Amino acid sequence: MTVRTATSGERAGRREQNKAENRAALLKAARTVFAEIGYGAAGVRDIVRRTDLASGTFYNYFNDKADIFEAVVREMSVELMRRHRGGRAKARTAEEFFRAHISTYITFVVNDPEILAFGRNNVTPIRALMEKPDIQTMARQLIEDLSAAIERGVLPDVDPQYLAATLSGVVFEISVAMVSRDPIDTEGAIDFATRLMMGGIANLPKKGS
Repeated sequence: MTVRTATSGERAGRREQNKAENRAALLKAARTVFAEIGYGAAGVRDIVRRTDLASGTFYNYFNDKADIFEAVVREMSVELMRRHRGGRAKARTAEEFFRAHISTYITFVVNDPEILAFGRNNVTPIRALMEKPDIQTMARQLIEDLSAAIERGVLPDVDPQYLAATLSGVVFEISVAMVSRDPIDTEGAIDFATRLMMGGIANLPKKGS
């Protein structure tokens, strides 16, 4: 009877799979820990304890707490970019464009309780990452979509970089204010941001209306 041994390629494949699974487990644990207690209170030990991995394993994948926090935010940004792809490109009017962008971002934050808690407990460290090259990919995609909408005549011929900065700032800061409230008014936040982008302060609903 011949006993088949694993080839070097199969062993290498298993090693790569194990590495990917370990990294994913650490990222999942980190997202949960940062959501529960926030970046400031969290430590590497808190993250590793949520996995079946040895404590030293963490440093095979990440340098420190800041490194894994950035990786978690990057992972969320990739998912958010994926969700943005359809809505903005299909917009036929400026209002549709802004509402598609804003509602995608706001619902992404609100619909998953862990992401909501993550956003509530990590406003300052998230804001500090906005200029990181990997996170800036999301901003570049927005500029490209704005430029395409301008070319199609959906948006007026304005500076797309300034417009992207304005839209991103409005949506982020409104989402910060939104998640600090109880109960959370998702539709109110989306409508406020959309109307602000469409007509400025004169277009905003009066308080209580």
